Amino acid sequence: MEDTSRFGYFRTALAVPRTAPADVSGNIEEIKILYKRAADEKAELVVFPELSVTGYTAADLFYQRILLDAAEKSLSELCRFTERENAVLIVGVPLEKEGRLYNCAAVIKGGDLAGIVPKTYIPNTCEFYEQRWFSSGSGTEGEEIFINGAAVPFGTDLLFRESRTSFPFLFGIEICEDLWAPVPPSSCQALGGASLLINLSASNELVGKAVYRRDLIKQQSGRCLAAYAYVSAGPGESTTDTVFGGHALIAENGAVLMENTRFQRQGTLLLADIDIDFLEHERRLASGFKQSAGKEYSPSSFRIINCPRTARKGSGGFLRSVNPHPFVPSAPEEREARCHEIFS
Repeated sequence: MEDTSRFGYFRTALAVPRTAPADVSGNIEEIKILYKRAADEKAELVVFPELSVTGYTAADLFYQRILLDAAEKSLSELCRFTERENAVLIVGVPLEKEGRLYNCAAVIKGGDLAGIVPKTYIPNTCEFYEQRWFSSGSGTEGEEIFINGAAVPFGTDLLFRESRTSFPFLFGIEICEDLWAPVPPSSCQALGGASLLINLSASNELVGKAVYRRDLIKQQSGRCLAAYAYVSAGPGESTTDTVFGGHALIAENGAVLMENTRFQRQGTLLLADIDIDFLEHERRLASGFKQSAGKEYSPSSFRIINCPRTARKGSGGFLRSVNPHPFVPSAPEEREARCHEIFS
């Protein structure tokens, strides 16, 4: 089978694990299983939900040293596990730095901890009270954090370069509530050059919220001329206060590329081939996008972390749908409305 990466495609996997709050060892084993499955499917990037190492609903257990130490040590275990794999691994983990606790995304590549991105906007309304435990990552630009004795880049100014022979590109990371902000960090990351935007989330389920969330992700991907990969905490996180459904979807330039079925009891994977080459072509054409990128949002305002990749053998098929009639809506109602508009 032809390697689709030659034609500008990048295979991304979103993993919704069976997570148990505060069970770090059990959660790590689940992460390993799903990561290996994704790697066997030729995924080049595997993303897990917010705080997937400890569970999002650990509540005041986040204050406990035994949980924080176990979470930090687990990153070394995951580094060793990924040494011989090609896929980048991104997991959610709580980390302490200088007396403050941060809700973070850890990026692991080829056995190395490449960087740590903290959450910027910390929700503290309705059923969310994260400010009880976590500090905002705002103002952490240019910093480092010591993880298991080694210095690792830390901050909201990190972008990661997937180094490929034909088309190296950048990806950026934000966490859950960041997307709901008036100016999401992903907007700045896109103007800084990121073609793939990633969100580790723990968004709960309310009636109608999934539709709003889907539309928000579609619009952000279209506005940023980017792909947006979103994965949220699964049903194992559900408590008496909140219900989680494990929503995962990938949008590309304003359209949903792949979406999973929520409320699955077993760990699940969602894979898709993202057309990075197409996205960068669209950016070259878009005058508004080019005019929006000034000094504040240029690549020079970010620290670029290299994630070198080895050649991938085989593609495992082609994981995206191709519409045989791209200009004709498949839904009858939408098709009728479109025809009425054209005749009008």
